[in-house]
Amino acid sequence: MRAGVYSVLAAALIAVSAVAAGVLDGRAADRAAASAARCPTDPLAPAVTPQVMFDSAPRADGSAARYGTLQYPRGPIKPYEIAITIDDGPDAKLHQRVLDILDTHCIKATFFFVGRYVNAHPEMVRESAARGHVVGTHSLTHPNNLRRFSHAVEAQQIRGGFQAVEAALASSPPRDRARLAPFFRFPGLNASPWMLDYLGARRIAAFSSDFGTDDWRGIGSADIQVRAIRYANASKGGIVIMHETRPHMVEEMSSLIVLWERQGYRFVQVVPAPGARDLAARTPDALVTSIP
Repeated sequence: MRAGVYSVLAAALIAVSAVAAGVLDGRAADRAAASAARCPTDPLAPAVTPQVMFDSAPRADGSAARYGTLQYPRGPIKPYEIAITIDDGPDAKLHQRVLDILDTHCIKATFFFVGRYVNAHPEMVRESAARGHVVGTHSLTHPNNLRRFSHAVEAQQIRGGFQAVEAALASSPPRDRARLAPFFRFPGLNASPWMLDYLGARRIAAFSSDFGTDDWRGIGSADIQVRAIRYANASKGGIVIMHETRPHMVEEMSSLIVLWERQGYRFVQVVPAPGARDLAARTPDALVTSIP
């Protein structure tokens, strides 16, 4: 009788031990999975940047979809999400550094490239796309106010930016060629009704931003940090504009990312909605081509 009781207890202890071991193994596996999902060079960041899809379908009046509360509606970015967008490159001296900083924090960004710099450094565009960044365009030569020009010149400036990126990515794999999104940002954010209609007819979305860093003012890295934190908190995140041509911005970029992370922000990437590129490619007088 006593031996039977001991046998039952022993069996129960073995079962409990097995369950406990299984739980511990499961917790270890969960910890390992969580660790694997973290950015290896930034413990505050995930290994993969979540994507937020932006539709390029025109508005009901035919004008371009547009995003960024400095001028337009916010778009689908949630509070305390930040999407890094970077203008005016690829810069011969600083672009590689920007790519490396983004890699350090496992962040994918969206670049708005200027056509003449793309033509000068197509290899930088190819590398940006290969690293998983989305590419939009920012005109051909970046005149500060396109509204002062004729419609013919406005169209040429918009088209030239897209043509430059298409040419730069022509030799890239289809996946990288598809990084060119139907996204445009006006130099100086100076849009006009005619240009918004021009983009809308070709299913190209116009991007402003939800906040900035004031790096274009030529201020130092400490001032950039203070203003970027203040503006992010005022808008609860959103699309931010940075300029890779500003050395102080690049100098401050990594520290600023960490400060935002510590404040509870998470980073997302602005990407086109599924099929947006193909739909834009099918419009009359399209600005982008289809990817086979």
